[in-house]
Order: sequence, then C-alpha cells, then structure tokens
Amino acid sequence: MKKLFLLGFAALWLFACTKQQLPEANYDIIPQPKEVRLDDGKPFELSPKTIVYYEAGLQREAEFLSEYVDNIIGYGLATEEMQGNETVGIVLRLSPADFKQAEAYEINVTPKQVTVKSADAAGVFYGIQTLRKSLPVSPIDSSQLNSLHRKCSAFDGVNDMGGCQLPCGTIRDWPSFAYRGMHLDPCRHFMDLDSVKIYLDMMAMHNMNQFHFHLSEDQGWRIEIKKYPELTEIGAYRNGTVIGHNGNLYDTIRHGGYYTQDELRDLIAYAAERHINIIPEIDLPGHMQAALACYPHLGCTGGPYEVWRRWGVSDDVLCAGNEEAMQFAEDVLNEVMDVFPSPYIHIGGDECPKVRWEKCPKCQAKIKELGIKKDDKFSAEDYLQSYVMNRMAKVVEARGRRVIGWDEILEGNVSETAIIMSWRGTEGGIEAARKGHDVIMAPYSHLYFDYYQSEDIANEPMCIGGYLPVERVYEFEPLPEELTPEQQQHIIGVQANIWTEYIASFRHVQYMALPRMEALTEIQWNNPQERDFEAFVERCKKMREFYELYHYNYADHIFNPRIWADTVAPNLATRKPITLRQQPAEKYTYEGAILLNDGNLGRGAYNSGRWLGFCGYPLDAVIDLEQPAEIQHVRFHALTNKGAWIYNPSQAKVLVSNNGENFREVAQKDIPISTWADKDGIFAYELDFEPITSRFVEVVISGFDLPEDHSGFGNPAWIFVDEIEVW
Repeated sequence: MKKLFLLGFAALWLFACTKQQLPEANYDIIPQPKEVRLDDGKPFELSPKTIVYYEAGLQREAEFLSEYVDNIIGYGLATEEMQGNETVGIVLRLSPADFKQAEAYEINVTPKQVTVKSADAAGVFYGIQTLRKSLPVSPIDSSQLNSLHRKCSAFDGVNDMGGCQLPCGTIRDWPSFAYRGMHLDPCRHFMDLDSVKIYLDMMAMHNMNQFHFHLSEDQGWRIEIKKYPELTEIGAYRNGTVIGHNGNLYDTIRHGGYYTQDELRDLIAYAAERHINIIPEIDLPGHMQAALACYPHLGCTGGPYEVWRRWGVSDDVLCAGNEEAMQFAEDVLNEVMDVFPSPYIHIGGDECPKVRWEKCPKCQAKIKELGIKKDDKFSAEDYLQSYVMNRMAKVVEARGRRVIGWDEILEGNVSETAIIMSWRGTEGGIEAARKGHDVIMAPYSHLYFDYYQSEDIANEPMCIGGYLPVERVYEFEPLPEELTPEQQQHIIGVQANIWTEYIASFRHVQYMALPRMEALTEIQWNNPQERDFEAFVERCKKMREFYELYHYNYADHIFNPRIWADTVAPNLATRKPITLRQQPAEKYTYEGAILLNDGNLGRGAYNSGRWLGFCGYPLDAVIDLEQPAEIQHVRFHALTNKGAWIYNPSQAKVLVSNNGENFREVAQKDIPISTWADKDGIFAYELDFEPITSRFVEVVISGFDLPEDHSGFGNPAWIFVDEIEVW
C-alpha cells in the first residue's frame, strides 16, 4: 500500500507541476459492460473543478460518485441539482423512455460532459460503479493535496492537479439476472454491524442487489424478537465451540452477539442507499436448537437443550405437532417482517431431520389429524414438513411478501408461489423451474465460497473443505440446457453463499469472497458467450488495486499462480488399463478410473477433480499390467476429512488373476476407524504379500459407517481414493 501511495503521489506531482498528459480511465472493468464504443477525439478531463449535476431523486447517487472520486483520486466533486440543460460536467439523469429493462444504464462521454442515465436510480448507481472502477487508482488525502498546492503555486493551483481523462464514447450495460445475491452467515461466528456494512459496500462495488442475511441457527440466534426476549438473552450465546473439524474437544470461550431491531433498521437503510435489498432468513423447522435452548417446550423431547457448540445438523427441531411451536414460528416471522421491508422472506426448510418426529406423539397425532400418508416418493414426516412450510408461507404471503426456501422444500407439497433456492446442485432448480417455480441458483459445486480456493490447503486458512477455485465459479452456467427457453425464464437469479463454521473473523470472510465475487458478478451480468477467463484475470488485476485501496483482504491465487506437481514414482500400475466394477458417485467421477493410476497424487481438497469418491459401496478396481509381472506390494492413498463425512477405509484387499476372470485373494488389511483425536489429511495404506507373478491386480477398498460421535451417525461414510501403486 505504501508503494502504491508513493506512486500516486509522484504522479500527481508530475501532472500538477509539469502539466504532462493526465492518466486515462480504462473501461475494461468487472463486470465487463456489454457494449463499449470509443470515439476519436479529445477526452473528458476530470478535475477538482468538475461538478456533478443530478436530477431530482438522484442526490445520493451524486454524493456516492463524489465520495468515490475522493477515495480514488484524492478530492471530492461538488454536487448540484440540475436547474436546466447543463452542458459541462457530469450529469445524472432518469430517462425511463430510453430503457426497456430495469437497472440498465448508458454512459455517454464527450469532451465537455459525462452523462449517466437509466430508467431508475439503481441503473444510474451501476453506471456510477462503472465510472468508479474505470478511474486510475492514485489515492491522496487532502493534507497532501494542500501541500502539493503550496508547492505548485506558480501554476493554476489545485484545480490543475489530480485529474484524469475519460475517453469519449458510449457504454451500455444491463444485468442478465434481476436477482443478484450474496449470502452471509453470522450465526456460526458473529459479525459486527460495521463489518456487515463493509460487506454491503463490497456487494455494491460488484453491482449486486440482494443480501441474504442468515439470522438463526443451532449455534446462535442473531435477531432481537421482542415477544421472545430469551432468544437473544440466551440463544445468542454459546458456552464454547468445537475445536477443529467437529472433534470431541471444545474450547470454553463464550461466543455470540445479536442485532437489535433498531440496528437492523439502520442496516436496511444503509443497504437501500446502495440499492441492495436485505432478505432475512429464519431457518425452520430445523436448525432451531438455539431457540429450543430458550424455549425447550417447543421441541419434541422437551430438552434440556443448549445452544449447540458443534457444527453439523442437530436432530432436535421444532415440534411440528405442537401448536405453541407453530405459533412461535408465526410470531417470529411477523416480527421479522415488521423490521424488514423485503419483498422476499427466507424460511429455510433445509436439513431438517425427522427422527424426533417419527417418535413424537404430538407429531404423529398431527399426521393423523391432517390425513397425511406416505407414498413411494416421500414419507409421512416429509409431508409433515410441507405442512409446516406451507403454513409459514401463508403467514408471509398474508403480508404481501414471497417466501424463499432451500431446495428441500420440494420434498412434499410446496406452496405454488415459493421461490426455490437450489443449493444441493442444479437438480432442484431444474425440477422447480419445470413445475413453474421461480428459482435462484446457488449450488455448492460452484457458489459456496466457504470452500478452499486452492488445492494447497496446508497453506490456506481452515475452512469446511471442498475446492472451489475462481475458474470453477467463472465457468458456472445458471441456465441449464435441460430446460426449455420458457422454463429458463424461471431462473431469476444467482447467489453465492458464505457459511462461517470455520470463518471466525470478517477479514477471513473477505478472503473467501474475493476475488471469487468478481467471477460471480460476471455470471450475474454477462452471458456465457461474453466470458473469457484469461481476459477476466487481467481485469481482476485492476480490481486488486481497489482491494488495496479499501484495505480489503483477498486471496491472490489467480494473481500469483502457485505451480506444484505431486507425483508418485513410476510403478507397474502407472497408466496401465484400469476398470472399475462400480462407478464412483456421479459428482466425484471426474475423469474416471484413470485418475487412480495416472501418476499424479491428489491433494487435500476432496472435490479438486483428482479424487474419486464412493459412499455406501467399495471401490473395486482391476488393473491390467498388460503382461505377467512379479508383484509383492500394493499402496494406495486415501483422504480423511471427518467433518465432511469422509473417513479412512475400513478394509483393503488385493486379488490377482492371470486371465482377468478368476481372481484369488493374496492380501487383506483391516484399518481402525479414525477418531476425532486423529488428524485429517492424506494417508498412504500399504499391503505386502509373498511375491507372485500375475497380470491382473484387483484392489477392493471398503468404508465405514459414521460412528456414534459423528452428527451423521449411522450413515455410510465417504471414501476418497487416489493413486494405486503396484510393485
């Protein structure tokens, strides 16, 4: 930052005292405008003399532009309401007749005037963001500017200093999606109000308009509800947090916090100035353990409950057969709507275990009362959740709002007007669009920004797992080819999510968001045919100057590529024909069986594309050595990430054959299950046996069921395997 300042300072001195050519704005920004047409001729010169004129209703936009210029170049611009047909300066105006689409904008630059116009104030605001990001970054504060003024008194003074040129031409742009969202979870780790405002500023810079604010969780309740004060007196704080990836060790540090309703109203106003709508989420009927810790009679067992200290999915949920629990949920939603004017209210609906409902007399009585029956698709308890969600939807709709729910709410009967947020992939969004629901695409495969950004996880801050580089974000296509053009119109938006189980500070939040947020905004504003990743990376380099200017923390992987090659020594199995008797899980198949013996060792992220994943059945691979060879040793590598339900193998076997049909076992190894005290990571497993000559080698690797101390107890654990070696 010091170096950047000195360069900016030197530049201003040079331009002020020698009157050399001013630095030039560059419209090659993020998101890349759809139309940029440059004209020959003298550019517009921005200087401290420049005035921003605005039509009625655009005063705040004019003030933002002045503030941005002050941040970037070192002086603010005077702002005045238009009195007539001003011909010199920057002009902000509304022109509804010139635009067919909301939030579209046009910028016209001539030697004397820069005009930013749109049908609405939001469009003008996004045009201002384009001007802002096109300016050359050379910050200098007023005291330094005054010093320059004194030193350059022989010239025309401050009005000749610190300017830049804007090339003449026309810029037009409009968003591809009306809903352009970012999510933040302050429940696992609380984020103070000032940090959330910075998050909104980051969104504004990226032309985003919907902030999904996750306000209730098992690990903490974050919004003041006056009718239920214990939600924040008790539910906002937990008495410790699990250490690492959901082990059995906990710290004893009390953690928490909450937002008062007045604080939230202030935040809403702050967001509204930046044309951002805040969507509150009260996640129900699951993820409610913090609420149950306050009001245990609302659960199926009556407790006692605690604000959960570990991550994952709690089995304790609101009792769907308890009228008091349903009234509680309705009261909370009504009070939330009293605070938030958002047209959308998110009511969750994800990850709601039914184990308590299956044994709860009240829930079973409610199932009987409602005449609910299971069928070949869903259980009675699934339909009971639909009853809860539809009841809450009616409460929201009675206030003239629409509900958003995670894609699990499709499992049963769902309100016809509900918007589906598709997070478990795009499949839920495809199903919902075919049924006529509006859809927001937010799949974890491409848009979960709490995943690692590099395969080199040893040098990354801890996170939940997974691997999501900027490239994978950038390649996401929100409009599935499986849908007809009419069905694709139901895809109203795209959103990325940041969950904070392993993100304890706002600096870490920024690191996870940037520069992946750059890729997201290009998806939200541009069409696939308009994207070019190499050009995008070049434009990100300019955005890095803004990160430095505003002291944003960011990941630098695309700016400073780190190249590594983890290979294994050539062995008898390397790149030999290999077949699998059962294919990996579809989402963890990647290039298929060849990954197991291509000589490249997988790194720590299970979804990096270099591991094959199996769940509930063994990996069973047959390698053809192509000719008989003496062998006596097999080694393979597997990943352990217990928090992500990935455990070490339970058993490995080696079988051999000379004809590829009749195999006999020559080695077996039983492997003890990893405990929470054991480290996660990549481990090699070896099997030795008496030397034998064989052409075909079969390796069978089996997995465990999740143990009792795991939140997914009873479910099969995943096994992720790479590189099988044979000697």
